[in-house]
Amino acid sequence: MVTREVLAAEGSVMVVKVELDKGFHGDEDKHVEEQVSYIKKGSVEFEVAGEKRVLHEGDVQYIPSNAPHRVNVIDSCTILDVFTPVRKDLLDGK
Repeated sequence: MVTREVLAAEGSVMVVKVELDKGFHGDEDKHVEEQVSYIKKGSVEFEVAGEKRVLHEGDVQYIPSNAPHRVNVIDSCTILDVFTPVRKDLLDGK
């Protein structure tokens, strides 16, 4: 239900393409890296630090460092996630 592809990881910035199937419900995540998520296709409900927001194609969500967050996919979507600094756990395939 989830595929990730690291598109770039240079300097202090990382870009990851994420494909999520309709109906996917993500577990809560939290990490030190700041994150910006751009919805390239589809729609998703983001919950960040307890606040829910539905995002559609072209929308952007900012996630501060260490903010708990999760997603619920409404329509299959493609998201471009930008992290700073680079998330080493994603480079290691975890």
